[in-house]
This record gives sequence, C-alpha cells and structure tokens, in this order.
Amino acid sequence: MMDGRSPMVCYSMGSINSLVEKITPLMENHPMTKNLLQDLKSLRDELMNRFAGGRATGEQVKVWMKQVREMVYNIEDWIDLKQDFSESDMEEIDEFRNEIQEARSRCQRYELLKRAPTSDAEIVYSTGPREVPGRRLFLEEKTVLVGMNHPKSELLDHLKDEQKELKVVSIHGRGGHCKTVLAKEIYGDIYVKGQFECKAFVSVGRNSSTRTTLIEILRQVKSLEVDALRSSSSNDEQINEIITELWGFLHTKRYFICIDDIRSTQDLEIIICALPDNDLGSRILTTTRMKDIAISLSRRPNDVVYEMIALNETDSKSLFCNCLYVQEEEWPDHFEESWKEILEVCGGLPLAIIVTAGFLGRTSAELSLQSEKLKKAIPSELDESYPESQPMRKILDISYADLPQPLKSCFLYLTAFSGNYDIKKDRLVRRWVAEGLIPERHGNSSWETGESYFDELISRRLIQPAFDGNDNQPIGCTVHGVVFDFLESMSSEENFITPGAELKSGLFPCERVRRVSLDCGDTLISNTLTPCDEEDDAILLKLSRVRSLAFSGDAGRIPNLSALKHLRVLDLEDTKGLENKGLESIGHLSLLRYLGFGGTDVTVLPEPIMALEQLTTLDLRRTRVRRLPVLCRDTKLVSLVADELAILPTQLRRMQNLEELSKVLLGGYGTLASELAGHANKLGPLRMLGIRFIHFHSHMATERQVVKRLLEELGKSNLQSLLLDNYPLPLLGLLLHYSLAQNLQKFELRIRGCLPQVPQEMASLIAITHLHINVEQVEEQAVHALGSLPNLVVLRLDLYTSPSMTVSSKDGFQCLKVLCFSSHYNGGKGIQFEAGAMPLLRRLQLELYAWVTRSKHDDFDFGIQHLPSLVQVHATINWRKSTLTSLEVDAAETKIREQVSRNTNNPVLELNRRSRNRRSW
Repeated sequence: MMDGRSPMVCYSMGSINSLVEKITPLMENHPMTKNLLQDLKSLRDELMNRFAGGRATGEQVKVWMKQVREMVYNIEDWIDLKQDFSESDMEEIDEFRNEIQEARSRCQRYELLKRAPTSDAEIVYSTGPREVPGRRLFLEEKTVLVGMNHPKSELLDHLKDEQKELKVVSIHGRGGHCKTVLAKEIYGDIYVKGQFECKAFVSVGRNSSTRTTLIEILRQVKSLEVDALRSSSSNDEQINEIITELWGFLHTKRYFICIDDIRSTQDLEIIICALPDNDLGSRILTTTRMKDIAISLSRRPNDVVYEMIALNETDSKSLFCNCLYVQEEEWPDHFEESWKEILEVCGGLPLAIIVTAGFLGRTSAELSLQSEKLKKAIPSELDESYPESQPMRKILDISYADLPQPLKSCFLYLTAFSGNYDIKKDRLVRRWVAEGLIPERHGNSSWETGESYFDELISRRLIQPAFDGNDNQPIGCTVHGVVFDFLESMSSEENFITPGAELKSGLFPCERVRRVSLDCGDTLISNTLTPCDEEDDAILLKLSRVRSLAFSGDAGRIPNLSALKHLRVLDLEDTKGLENKGLESIGHLSLLRYLGFGGTDVTVLPEPIMALEQLTTLDLRRTRVRRLPVLCRDTKLVSLVADELAILPTQLRRMQNLEELSKVLLGGYGTLASELAGHANKLGPLRMLGIRFIHFHSHMATERQVVKRLLEELGKSNLQSLLLDNYPLPLLGLLLHYSLAQNLQKFELRIRGCLPQVPQEMASLIAITHLHINVEQVEEQAVHALGSLPNLVVLRLDLYTSPSMTVSSKDGFQCLKVLCFSSHYNGGKGIQFEAGAMPLLRRLQLELYAWVTRSKHDDFDFGIQHLPSLVQVHATINWRKSTLTSLEVDAAETKIREQVSRNTNNPVLELNRRSRNRRSW
C-alpha cells in the first residue's frame, strides 16, 4: 500500500503535487500566492485527478493533460528561481491564474470530463508495488526457451555444415519473437562445442554506431581489451582503420559472428566489409525485424533466410506456465477457463506471453484479480488502432496502464538511457529520487522505495535483470527493444523525455525540452552539436528550461551549462576530455540535485559545487577526485559515492543528511580515524557505509585503537549495508572479536594481503554476506569455516599454494549464490565440487592460470555437473605464449566445455582467454 506524500512528479499529474507543496509554506509571508495555490488545488482535485490513472481516454484528453503539465512546469520554474516576492510579481501571478482558468475552460468547452473513468473497472491498479511474500523475487538469470527446439536445430544444421564458403544465416520476425534469445542460444551452443577459432556476439539496435560495433567485434574475436580510437582522424578514417585491422585478423581464421537487431542497411554494408570470405567455413548469424534486410544478406546460393513463426497453442501454454509465478495446481477455478482467451490476445508471441505472465501477479489471489482485470481490458483494446500484427502493443498498453502512477514515471524514465546497454540500478534509482519520481513511504527511505520499484518492474517482466560476479542481486537491467520502442512512443506523446537524436538531427522538437540524453561519442554525429552561431542558439533556446541533462562523449560538445539554470539532474558519466574545465559554471546551477561525474577525468571539485544548497547526490566513482574542497558548507547530500575519498572531520559534521557514504579513506593522509568512529553512530540516517583502509600500520597501538573504536561504534549503528575494503590482514583478530550491527542486510569484507590459511574463527563473523579473501592454502577445516557462515551469498576466493580445494555437502555453503574462484597454484586441479555441494549456487566464475590448464585430463575435473542450481559459468584462462601454446589453451577450453555440458541444468558458458601480448587501440 502506498503511504505518505504523493510523488513530486508523475506521468499523469506532471509536477503539480510538487508545486502545491512549494507554494503552501509561502503563503504565510507572501499572501499574494494564496489565490494561485487555491486555483492549482482546484485544477488538480476537480479535473486532473479525474483522469489520473484512467485507461485510454482519447487524444483530446491526452493533449489537454500535456498542456496543463507544461503550464505547471512553467509556474514551478518561476517559483524555484524566485529569491523573494514583491508587489511587481502580482502581474506574473495573475497571468498564471489566467492560464489556469483557460485550462479549466478548455476542459469544459470540449466536454472532456465525459471521457473520465466512471467505474472501478476503468481505474487502473494504483496502490503501489505488490508485496512479495517471504522473499524477493527476480527472473531467473537463464531464459527459458519454449517452442524453439525445432528452429534452433534447423539453424544449427545450416551453421555447422561442411560448406567452406562463408555462409550468412538471417533470422527475421516481428519484435517480441525472441529472435535475440534464439540467437544467443545458438551462439552459446556453438561456443560450447568450440567449432570456430574466434567468435563475437554484438547487438546493433537503434543507438550503436557502426564504429562502436566494429570495435566490439574486434575486442571479442581477439579476446583483448580494445580501447576506442583517440586519433584526430575523421570518423570515416577511423572506421576504415578498424575494418582493415579486423579483416586482417579474420582472413586466416574460421570465425563465427552474430550480429543482433540490425535496423540499418547502411550499417550492415559497412560491417559486412570487415568480415572476409576466406573459404574456411566461417559463419555469420544475424537477426532483424526487417525482411528486406534479411533478404539483402542472402547473396550466395547457400545463404539462409529464416522467418520466425508464432508459437502454437501447446507451446504458448507451456511458456505461459513456465513464466507464471503461480503453479498450475494453485490456479483458481475460473482461471482454467480464462487462460485460452488470454493467450489468444498474445498471438503466439513469446514476449507478449512473458509480459502477460508478469502482469498476472505472484499469488493465487492476485492471479484471480488480475486475470479478471485483463479480460475486462481486452475488449477495449481490440479496435482498429490495434492491427492483428500488434499483439505486443496491446499487452504493453494494458501492463503500462496497470502500473501505479509513480511507477509509470519511473518506467518511462528508462528512455533517458540507451536502449542497447545495461542500465546500472544504483545510477537509475538515484536519478529517480533526484527527479522527484519516488514518493515518501512511512518507514522506508527513498532508496528503499526506489529499489522496490526496480524489483517490481523486473517481477512484472517489463525489464530484464543484469547480474555480475560481485552480487547475488541484480546490479542493473536491460530493456527489450520492443519495450524500449513502446516507452519512447509514450514518452514522446507526453513530452516526458526528448530523444537526443532529435536535437542532433537539427529537426528540433516543437515543444520545450524538459529532459534530454545526449550521446556525442561519435565524431560523425557530434559535429551537429558543435557550438556555432544560429544552430547553437537554437539548441540552447530549446534547452533553456531543461530539468535533466545526461551527456556522454566529447566534453567539447556539451551545451553551455551556465544557460541551463533550471537543471535538477546533470549526469556526465563517461564524458571524455572534461578534466576540470567548465566546472565552475556548475556551481551556479542552484536547483541541481544530482551531479554525476562517474568515469570522467575530473580531479578537483571547485568550492561552488559543494555550496549547492539542493544537491543530494554526488557521484565521483571512477574519477581521480580524492578530496573535497576544504571550505564546505552545510549540505543536503544524501548520497556521496567515490572510489577513495578523504573527508575532513569538519566536512563530515556538515553532512547530517547522509544516507550513503562510500568509500571514505581511513588511515594515512585520509585519516578520519576516531572522528569517523565517533560519527558512524551519530549520523542517524546513514544506512550504507563503505570504508577503504590505506597506509595502516597495524603495529601502532594508536591505529589499532582507532579500528577497535570504529568496530565498537559500527556494532551500535543502524547501518543496513557495510563495506570494509582493503581491511588490514593483521587486524583481522579485532574484527573476529566484535559482532557488527544486527540490522546489517549486506556486509562486504575485502581483506588486504594473503592469509596463510583461513582461521577457523572466521565462522564467528555471522553477519558477512559478501567475502573477498586471498589465501595461501585451504584445508578441510578452513573450507568448513567458510561454509558455516550462515548469510554468505557471494564468495571471491583467490588460492595460491594449495594444490586443490574440495567442497562437499557437509561443508555448508547453504546460502551461497555466487562463487568467484581463482587458482594461482602450479599444478593440481584448483577446486572440485562433490555431489550435494553448494546446492543454491547459480553463478560460477573460474580464473585459471596457464600452469593449471596443463593438468592431466583426470585432474582437470571440477565436478561442475554436481551443482544443481547452476545457470551460468564464466571461465577465464590467463596465459603467455612463452609458457603455453595456443593448442594447449584450446584443449583446456574443450575440457571446460565438456564438463559444463554434463550439468543437467544446461548452464550458460562464457569462455575467455587473457594474453599479456596485447595491442590496444
């Protein structure tokens, strides 16, 4: 149930709730605002609320709502920048009141209220994210395939035949047919069997440049880190360089390249030029929604065009049951009669079936309620606006309408990011909060509410979770291309977020830009934004009221920030060439709440930035900023994140609103020492704390005393998440003697140095959930000590001198979900799993060094087949040509493939090899 205040901004209500809250306290000192406030409340309560949350109410209502939202934005912009009010402001206030009255008149004149919802059936679900009983629920990391066996088998036959000439196999079909899923399954199958010398899987989509795609292919086929070109040559010259390099590398090799989601014939022609026909049996697999592109690829007699077809009723039900949270035996009686009608609307389209399953909820009661709601909604959607070829649009419209109002805004906000790449959860949630999209809920922080929204979108199958080896929970998400297209369409209708392509094209939008994302990473397109005369003035005019600007690419293309005085969010993550130029102007953005410098080359923050009164989030990760300005006023900072940040005691005292502080330096020149220890328990809102230990001299009594006091205070705190990074090995004994905060939901410990062995006392650290440890040897009792940690979900273990480590069912590890294991020992089998070991392990990362792979065949057996819940294996072989031949690495990879193939859960395998003989672009 949604409690507390309404969100400051939401899809259907614009920013009117925020504006009402801002004007209310002004009335005491400025009575002239009283009538304006009354007019706004009346407009909201009598008219806007009548349409909020309703289903399709007609184009006239949508246009009216958008006009009202723009009016409210303009009033809020004026209020936000007012330092004080005077009698002369009455003119402006009267003008605003006239605009409000005109909006009311238009609503009456066009009789729009007749189109407002009149019954409960027309009011969408609006209570907030649904509760998940007993546990947090996410989609599996591994996609379930249904009805794909035949096309997969047929396509594999085409790709694995003995033909020596290059063959192109093209899959085409409507969006939502799961072409990408099928292509990934085929790619993984061929990967596991190791039939090609080099391989690559790239997604093109709408936003990837040809240059970026070619660099990614080169990186994957060479198994190297390939940096972006930084030469002064033109974009075309750079592309030609990469094509030459790629063609030269591939022309003597049998390769397999998968190019996913091709939308441009021009991009396709350039990419194909880099892939030689070398008569070695090479293969190219492509996916596209466009039949003409698929046909254009079929240039040789043996090339194949494969058209995806809809699932039949049997496969549709099978996929539906696999994706539904409620087991078939728990279905309510009436649902047995409803599911056929529901699946008929999906038209055999896999993505439509998956999203529908997410819509129907997670309990039997929800299934009953949601299925009835769906059946009532379906007839209203089956009209001329939905051709038979668009079942996906029907389902997305219904799912979107069912979202709570604030969640609609959060969902739409995904269009602020590129549709081709992972969106990091913490970056997304922090921007939601800064934009005012997250309502207050009693007992929850804004972060917790935002995180629940993120989980809700995953559980509704509207976004897909993204995982890495550092956490058991999703660290981000991806958005299916069809869903992204839908969101862009909705966002465009409401002028919610302006696609950066519209500004770069020179075809400027007719409406004011409120939120925009500009990717100027490619020379060819970024020239459009080069500051120049009238064109630059036109861009700045359109951006003059922008509230949110995300920018990446060449810093020289950033619009004049000093002119964007209404900015609330400025995200410059991964902008190159920013350094410290132009940062002073950011200090004049008085309304700024979110400032992201992640991945930039910024080294110093000017003092005006720390004086920004509204700033709540400052992201300095992956930068060289190590200190804040010495002069620091009281701030509203809620989230301050960096890699290594030295904070003075006086600065810490001025950050009384902090909820997240990570990572702050402790020791050496970053000494907060007793000051941090004393404040860790006094900063009441603080829920996430990351500490990095540096230059600690464990033999010094004063420093040991500092750590002792810090651990004592942490034990009394209300922290929910704690990271101790680079924790000094000699001080491990201190940690073992203190039980840390019982409220901890996440305790991550990374120990500096290499332990001679795992102390059995480690088992007393029951709060640990994430552990990164380097050990010389691991004996049987040590394995059991680690396995007995009751909350351990992620373990990163580097082993140096032990010939092997064996894990059995009696060793525990009952909660472990992620294991990252690296063996540096010269010989031996590294790690071995016996039957019953690690029953919940889902993701396994193995890093092996050249000498490990020289083991005899019998020793080179990890027992991967004994891990019943495994869904993903990522194995990396580190080697040098001086110590290992390429053929020996090939043999090691073959052994790993064979072992993974014996696991009945059919986990996804990713193999990499790292060579020290590198060439970087």
